[in-house]
Amino acid sequence: MKRTLGASCAVLVLVALAPAQAWANPQHERMKRCNAEAKEQALKGDARKAFMGTCLRGKHEPAAPAAASGAAAAPLAAVAA
Repeated sequence: MKRTLGASCAVLVLVALAPAQAWANPQHERMKRCNAEAKEQALKGDARKAFMGTCLRGKHEPAAPAAASGAAAAPLAAVAA
């Protein structure tokens, strides 16, 4: 009995110390991303509501930053050369 109790306590401590990202699920990540995009675009009211609805359903294409697309293209150009 004491062994089981000790093992249970050890498991609870390990679970409590697990990194926060291990708890995040895809829906939570999508909510964070959509919320950040809506804030960037300074959307308010009905426009924000409509944007969040399409974004959370996954029908919204995220805006790709120009720096990221340029950085991604550079390694491909090096491979092609």
